[in-house]
Amino acid sequence: MSASAVSLPLMERGFVGRTGELDLLRAGLEEARAGRGGLVLVVGEPGIGKTSLARELARDAERAGVPVGWGRASDDEGSPPYWVFRQLVRSLDRPFPTGGADGSAEARFAAFEAFADALREAAAPHGLLAVLDDLQWADAASLALLVHLARDLDRAPVLFVVTYRDTEATGRAALTAALAALAREPVLTRIRLAGLTEAEVVEQLGLGGVSSEVATLVSRRSGGNPFFVSELARLAGTAGDALPDGVVDTVRARLAKLGEPCRALVATAAVLGRDVDPAALADVLDRAAADVLTDLDEAAEAGIVTARGFRHDLIRESAAAGLPTAARLTAHARMAAWLERRDPSRTSKIAHHWLESLPVGDSARAALWAERAADQALAQLAWERAAELYRRALDAAPASADDRARLRLREGIAHLRGGEIERGSRVLEAAADAAREAGDPAVLGGTALAMEGLSDPWGSFNGAKVAREALAGLPPGDDPLRARLLALQAGEAGFLGGGEAETASAEALAIAERLGDPDVLRSALRARQMVRSSPEGVHERLSLAHRMIALGEESDDADVQLWGRLWRVDALLMLGGLGEAEQELGALRVLAERLRRPLARWHHLRSSATLAIARGQFDDAVETVRQTFALVADRAHMSLQGVPITVLASIAGLTGRSGLVTPEMERIFAENAPPFVTLLHAAWLLHAGDRDRAGELYRRARVPEPVPVPATLPVAAAAVELGAEFGPPDAVERAAAILRPHAGLFVTGGAGSILVTGSVRRYLGLAAAAAGRLDEAVREFKLAVAANDDAGTPPYAALARFGLAKVLARRARPGDVDEALALLASVSATADRLGMAPLHQEAGALAVALRGDTPGPLTRREREVAAHVADGLTNKQIAALLHISERTAESHVQHILTKLGFTNRAQVATWVTAAGSARHQ
Repeated sequence: MSASAVSLPLMERGFVGRTGELDLLRAGLEEARAGRGGLVLVVGEPGIGKTSLARELARDAERAGVPVGWGRASDDEGSPPYWVFRQLVRSLDRPFPTGGADGSAEARFAAFEAFADALREAAAPHGLLAVLDDLQWADAASLALLVHLARDLDRAPVLFVVTYRDTEATGRAALTAALAALAREPVLTRIRLAGLTEAEVVEQLGLGGVSSEVATLVSRRSGGNPFFVSELARLAGTAGDALPDGVVDTVRARLAKLGEPCRALVATAAVLGRDVDPAALADVLDRAAADVLTDLDEAAEAGIVTARGFRHDLIRESAAAGLPTAARLTAHARMAAWLERRDPSRTSKIAHHWLESLPVGDSARAALWAERAADQALAQLAWERAAELYRRALDAAPASADDRARLRLREGIAHLRGGEIERGSRVLEAAADAAREAGDPAVLGGTALAMEGLSDPWGSFNGAKVAREALAGLPPGDDPLRARLLALQAGEAGFLGGGEAETASAEALAIAERLGDPDVLRSALRARQMVRSSPEGVHERLSLAHRMIALGEESDDADVQLWGRLWRVDALLMLGGLGEAEQELGALRVLAERLRRPLARWHHLRSSATLAIARGQFDDAVETVRQTFALVADRAHMSLQGVPITVLASIAGLTGRSGLVTPEMERIFAENAPPFVTLLHAAWLLHAGDRDRAGELYRRARVPEPVPVPATLPVAAAAVELGAEFGPPDAVERAAAILRPHAGLFVTGGAGSILVTGSVRRYLGLAAAAAGRLDEAVREFKLAVAANDDAGTPPYAALARFGLAKVLARRARPGDVDEALALLASVSATADRLGMAPLHQEAGALAVALRGDTPGPLTRREREVAAHVADGLTNKQIAALLHISERTAESHVQHILTKLGFTNRAQVATWVTAAGSARHQ
């Protein structure tokens, strides 16, 4: 076979195989032309034919009059953010929308929407095929834009065909996250390309006149990879039958035939990027432009480059590997200097080459250009890229304390805007250290404000501590920075019950109103809301929420509106206005979609789950909570990660689904949860019937004073439930005294509600029953039933009815047992309908005892053992008391459970109590 017989790229001579894949793409194109767009991910190893498949579809589209746009991501770190989309719109003769000057999430959303509008315009009236090639190299901002576009593709006449190498996806966190987000979109279709069959390889090579014997050998050696097939066939035509095992050897064989100056030029060009710029190469290599052009002609004749650059990425990568380290670094430095002179507007490119030139290149210039590129990326809303460049700017050269403080602050802000809370807080901690060293209270204050609403009150770094330091260094007066720091300090102090928080928050609000500064007012309202997060402040919080919403609407600030509506939900839930709170979910969803920030979506989902549990919609709640966990896992501090775990534990307690809380989640509770959360966990274990573990956690919790202010009602309610079960009586009374002034409220948090566990009156009924005040307990439980019914929270209405039934059975006045049995029938029906297995079993056990129709009467000894079980004794303790073996005691307990049809010891305890009450009627 002669070399000339296959001088053109074989795949371009004719399209082989991929019939099913092409049919799928053609169907997607027809759907897009009808107005129902889609996204197809074409996945496979390098050279497998992803781009060729897209080109074949593009030819079909062009024949049908459908415009085609192309964009290709670059592995050149110097390429600007959104490079793949910039290329796409350029190919469609459309401008690329720029981000807002404030670099906010809302500005990024607006820019993304503008881009979507531009695509819709380009698609009219025949539809549009948009091809994005080599997504594995796309920057994080481009990936975020793709996810945004995918969410509305079903209503747009656009088909996206996106190719990426799955062999290079590992370790690319932004790509992994984007692919996970895309997987949830119904418009997504995946096509994974495998190697061509031997018959298809024979067909491909037959197009170039390759013999069937060589084609068979090529198929076996190449694994059917079309690029490898072509390259191996080329070598077969020039180097006999000695076929290499990989394409790298193929490329090296091709490069070896070039002259030494040409090889050096090709290697340098490969290091500098995909495009080949003769003028730049002449300057970098200090060679005459004519000589450079001559060598490029030689490389083109060898099939290494084309007029547009390297013929294939694999060729470029193989060529770059041959350049010595010193030569590579020097080439980057000279390229950076040449770009500075020729086109200083190419900030990202210049920064890339200076950074890649280190340690040979000028470190000060590398730091300078990296910071400029980072600022540009932040303005373009490419937060992930900005954070990386700020870090690299700091690493490039020795920096003063002022420089470190500035760069770390900006890097931290970039991380926070991208949802990386844990990482951002660590970077901001370093920024605060540098600001202290520089003695700059203004930068220290800016660092504190960056964590506004996000800091961890139990962590080593939080906004209040830093704000206190910054305030000490600022002059007195109505300065906006001072006012915001005062508000921040007051708000976080108010969370933990700080003594001066009330005065400080009122002062911050007064200053904000004098200044008339919206930013200061926003911070002051936030602080006041936190300070008033106790039950006493619920009506003021509702008023603050309305002010915050109005402030956000006036400035069209989605973030401010989101917080105002979240506060409104919290206040309404505590007031029992579940219906009104539910009406806020739609607005929260719209705002979260506008902001496109992980935390905004997290808050909407968290609020949705809270209401779903209160309504008894446990399956919906579980799915929603799992989504919230995915949003913050490994990205936020433990106080945020603990929220979905806490909620799942609550659902497990109500439903008996122990598998909802995994061992890993249990470990997080054990190692990281504050004592008051452990107390809540114990209460939910008690609901589930796990009395032993509930008691163990209750004894371990030992809640310190004061409990976080927003958790006042949930912690006091849990303390009543656990104290009524385990004692001591004075603990129950102390907790009930906290609840009693708020009998008309519902048990939930005052800032960031995650659970609503019904009317406060149910817990007052439990406390009265524990103290033996049965008439009072009956009154409170009846009021609790009415309140929970009115609010529409069936799980807690059922629990209140069960509590009332137990007290009536215990009081045992004429008619009490009949009323208790009627209540238990209602409780059993509700628990069965909602899937509250523990309550269903407890209600059944009590009804059995009250009716006196126990299945399989117990023997005298079994009744004796049952009484000891009711007293909370273990099998070992029962054995010692009755002078029997522990195994015998265990056997008695098992017989009791079987005869009574029960599944746990808590049911036996309930049965013993009820049976005793029935005998005393």
